[in-house]
This record gives sequence, C-alpha cells and structure tokens, in this order.
Amino acid sequence: LCNCSAVGSVSTAECNGTTGQCPCLEGYTGLRCESCAPGFYLEQSSQRCRPCGCSPAGSRSAQCDDSGKCQCKVGVTDPKCDRCSDGYYRFNETTCEPCQCNNRSTTCDSLTGTCLHCQENTEGAHCELCKEGFYRSTHACLRCPCSTVASTGTCRIQPGETAPTCDKCKTGYTGPNCNRCDNGYYNSDSICVRCKCNRNVDPALTPRVCEPDSGECIGCLYHTAGFHCEECEDGYVRDPEGTNCTRKEATLGPETKEFTTSAPNASKATSFSTAVINSTLSPTTIQTIFPLSSSDNSTSAFADVSWTQFNIIILTVIIIVVVLLMGFVGAVYMYREYQNRKLNAPFWTIELKEDNISFSSYHDSIPNADVSGLLEDDGNEVAPNGQLTLTTPMHNYKA
Repeated sequence: LCNCSAVGSVSTAECNGTTGQCPCLEGYTGLRCESCAPGFYLEQSSQRCRPCGCSPAGSRSAQCDDSGKCQCKVGVTDPKCDRCSDGYYRFNETTCEPCQCNNRSTTCDSLTGTCLHCQENTEGAHCELCKEGFYRSTHACLRCPCSTVASTGTCRIQPGETAPTCDKCKTGYTGPNCNRCDNGYYNSDSICVRCKCNRNVDPALTPRVCEPDSGECIGCLYHTAGFHCEECEDGYVRDPEGTNCTRKEATLGPETKEFTTSAPNASKATSFSTAVINSTLSPTTIQTIFPLSSSDNSTSAFADVSWTQFNIIILTVIIIVVVLLMGFVGAVYMYREYQNRKLNAPFWTIELKEDNISFSSYHDSIPNADVSGLLEDDGNEVAPNGQLTLTTPMHNYKA
C-alpha cells in the first residue's frame, strides 16, 4: 500500500514501487506528501499548504512562520516584506533607505523619501526649513515677533544680526518688529489708526501729523485749532461753505471787507479792510507791514496780529494825527490873538503931582483905539482931547 496523503498527493494509490514516494502536489513534500514544502506554510483553517510569498528583496529567506509572516530585513515591513517600514523609503533589490528628516520626523514618502509630518515648526522635503512665521535660532525654529495684524507675520535674521526683522509691515506700522505706528498714525488700543486732522496739517512740515499715543494733531494750519484741527482760531469763524476759517469782519469803516485766509482747496482770494488801509497807509507800507501771499500755508506778519490789535493800532494813529492837528491849529490861533492884542493895547503914562495926576498916552495915534474900558469907576470921565478926570470921594483930579 502507498498510503499517500489525500491532501498533498496526486493520488492516494499511486507511489514509487521501490521507494514508496508518492507524487506530491505543489507545496507539499514528504514520502507520502504529508508536509509543506519550503516556501509554504500550513494554513490552520484549511489544513492545506499555502505559499509564503515572501519578497526576495525584503525578506531574509523564503520561509515564513505558521501564520505566513515572512522574516523581513531592517527597514522592511508587512507580512510579505514588500514595503519599507516607517522611517525608510525607496524599496529596491537590496533594502530600504532611511528617511533623511533631520530627526524632526519619523516617516517619509516610501517612494520619494519626502519627509511627512515635520515637527518642531519645520517643513521642507527633509524638515530643513522653518515654517512661515518662524525663524531659525541656534537649534530650533522660534516664532517671529511679528504680529499678523501689523505685518505679514514672517521674519528673518539678517547677516551679522542676532535678532529677527519682520519682512514687511502693513500700512500704518513701522519698526524692526512692526510694533510702532508710522508717521500719520497713532496707537488706539494697540492698533495704528490714521490721524484725523481734517487735512489741516502738512506732513511735509509736521511728519508725525499727530501725537503717536493720543492722536492729537500737531501744527494745525489755515488758522485752525482743536484736538483734530476741527475748530477755528480766536478771531476766525467758519466760512458759509463750512470748509475754511476766515477772519471775523472788521467794524472800523462802512466799507470794511472781510479778511480771509483759506486752505489750499479754497477758491476765495485773500483780502482785508481796504477801506481803512487805503486811507491811512501807502501801498509800499502795506506791502512791507502786511505782506499778502496766496501760498497755502501763509505766515505773514499781518496774519499773526489779531484783528482787535489791528483796530487799536489804526485808532491810535488816527487819534494822534487829530491831536497833533488840533494842537497846531490852537497854537496858530493863540499866536495871532497875541499879536492883535499887542497892537491894539494903549500905552498909558501916569504922573503923580501934589494937586493932580497927569496922564499921557499915544492912543490918539492908533486908529479906532478904545480906552473907555480902561477905568471902570463910574466917577471917571474921558475928555474929548484924551484927558481923564478922576473923581474920588475926596477930590476931583484932571489930567
């Protein structure tokens, strides 16, 4: 009797007459084909020999264990040893190559070797770069000191420097770390906000435009004032259009015109009280004392003098002129009166004697001389020939 295996032999009744070797199916071996051949294993569920299927490149041998798992080389995995383990790539005829990830990842693409899941804020094919928003320090990638509100959030260390510099600040921010407000902006709750000065500050003259911490405008122009240059200076009022500050209307003359100083967008020409100035000052004097300019930021001396002071100056000049004229006229009048009195006054000579008083005068030589008022007593008389008779309670005297 052959006694061949019913599972592993071709026929249970056929065998070699000399040796007794039964003809075995693929995967079986033994005299009666009762065992699995090398490269095969016994499947427990079916009790049949199955091929191991181990990869020649990845396995140490063609044999596998009872579960069908092959013995893999270093860097190779899977039951059949046909895939690179984590941390290895490029399965080839010899072995898998280890991933080159600078110790910042344990896995890479099994075909290309590109590192996967880079750690410590790194990126790149070999985890050799810092992620966006980080910069490389000595041994690690550190976060950039750049706010995404104020900058692009990226930075780099320039050659020869130890501290990073932000790549690009957003509008309104400045500084190496974009942590300061730029000119024309101020800090409002840690956010840089544009200065609100109603276009009444010239950045060319005042680059900061406003205080960086409070937002108060610096150097208001065009006769404006206030926290935001929204008001007019003393002596100025808002024009009917509500855009410019104009000088208050003068009250000296009936035809006093308004003095205006306009911002660049104004269409009115600069003017002032021509009725008063034309009547008191020459054109040369006007140009010297009150230079007029159409420049946007006029700084003339006249503009610096308030309208009230100007009125006081004009009134003072007028009063001085009037007083001088009155003094001159009075002096002339008094001089003429003095001359007239000197010519019309009679000259008397009185001679006292024991019995009479003798008067002599030259009023007869002066035409229309009046001597009737010289002696006011009722007892005194004037004779036609010019002699005076003095009458007293005791005596009568003739002259």
